[in-house]
Amino acid sequence: MRRLLATVTVLVACLLGLPATAQAAPAPIGGGSILFNLNHTARCTAAFAARSASAGYLLAGPGCSSATQVYSGASVLVGPRTGTDWYSVVQVANTAAWTLVPWIDSGSGKVTIRGSRVTPVGGSVCLLSRTTGTRCGTVTALNQTIQFPDGTITGVTRTNICLEPDAIAFVSGDQAQGTPIGGSGSCSTGGVSYFQPVNPVLSAYGLTILTG
Repeated sequence: MRRLLATVTVLVACLLGLPATAQAAPAPIGGGSILFNLNHTARCTAAFAARSASAGYLLAGPGCSSATQVYSGASVLVGPRTGTDWYSVVQVANTAAWTLVPWIDSGSGKVTIRGSRVTPVGGSVCLLSRTTGTRCGTVTALNQTIQFPDGTITGVTRTNICLEPDAIAFVSGDQAQGTPIGGSGSCSTGGVSYFQPVNPVLSAYGLTILTG
């Protein structure tokens, strides 16, 4: 229907002797996309794309928890944000500007998501980051309760992967695992990291992970 309307617009413009303007195609948005509030005082990175029966969503970490509306770096509206202090669920309401994609762009490659099967303790998990690239390790504990300076969070997963700035998402192969929350240590001395598992968030908001 959009293509038909664009064609009709061009034909009408030609008949009237007016310059024809082509509609820009919606840009891809998904895991790895950087999100802000309007004045750029809040920032988070989308980890995964998801869908409800009628709309598309982005799941992100805690950096945008103070935002009510989320934008791209060029201040293009994405849509409203909900969630908790620990994660964000952003509706991709501006479908004229954005089309949801099922992959994570890590800056050095794309990881297509095929599902969200939970990795058990001892299983392999990797953290995608724009700063350190891909770092892999193992899940060391599930359903943890962690005290952070900002408060206490329950139900999180612990790994032995160091956490650096610009972390995007935890994955096991092509399976979505969760959004980064925090950690301790460093990549030079070894570290511990925690993530919000993706499946409880999907369940709470009636969403399914977008797969490719």
